[in-house]
Amino acid sequence: MNDERSKDIIPAGGREIDHARFAPPDAAPPAPPPAEAMPQITIVRSGNRGCGILALGVTGCLLMVAAGVLVLLLTGAVTVGGLINSFQLGPLLNTLSSAASGPAQAVVDPARTILNGIQPLGQLVSVSAQLAAADVRVSVAQGALNACGFSANHVAEGAIEAGIDLTGVSEDDIRFDAATDTYTIRVPYPMLTSCRIDDIRQYERSFTTCNVDWDEARRLAGTAALGSFRDEALEGGILERAASDARLVLGNFVQVVSGANVRVEFEPPPAEAALPASCVPQAPAGWLQDPASGVWSRPG
Repeated sequence: MNDERSKDIIPAGGREIDHARFAPPDAAPPAPPPAEAMPQITIVRSGNRGCGILALGVTGCLLMVAAGVLVLLLTGAVTVGGLINSFQLGPLLNTLSSAASGPAQAVVDPARTILNGIQPLGQLVSVSAQLAAADVRVSVAQGALNACGFSANHVAEGAIEAGIDLTGVSEDDIRFDAATDTYTIRVPYPMLTSCRIDDIRQYERSFTTCNVDWDEARRLAGTAALGSFRDEALEGGILERAASDARLVLGNFVQVVSGANVRVEFEPPPAEAALPASCVPQAPAGWLQDPASGVWSRPG
């Protein structure tokens, strides 16, 4: 051992160990103090944070949209009905309303009735003919080169009634023969008493891009159908049938009341029978019919 450095060489398999590289036990550094217990911090991540932010964003967008719609409504740029129709909310609202409130109910407030006049109707209606017509086609030509022309088919149902006017019967028209115990009653010849269209439906409308009056075409079809019903009833012998039925009704009535025999006579039919107002079809305003061709026209 030297005084400055001690060096022990110990043979170990041909290797030398230098003890100077290792500090002696008394020169070892002090051990560090024991570590203090650290508090534990737990971080909890909420999985709904993104949804909350999304909800706030959607709410803000809806508020902006609602504010814009409110401005449009206040300025008159759009209406509530137009807004509902634009989003096709009408059927949805109707369905929700029906499901919530049950069947639909309607309240009708009748308007005040105005009396225009009183007319005595001393008529005996003895025959009522029910008629119907299908495929009543109305074709309207209008516009340059018939650009706005349109057509539609119609089916119409109506009734023509006939009878006698009892207001024209006086005491002179009733005679009694005591020898034969017979009453003779003379009454006017039967006439048409009423003509009407009960129902008319429109179908098979033609395609058109113009703003046309479909209701006007329906009224033209009703006018034509009513005139056709009247003429067919007259040609079919409705007045003769009315005379036969009136003779039977009046004769039985007087016979039951008096117990005598009854004979009913009719005045000769007029050459041109007068028609009630209901049997004279009225065309829509502005339309005229050519009697020769039957074509309707409306002067411009």
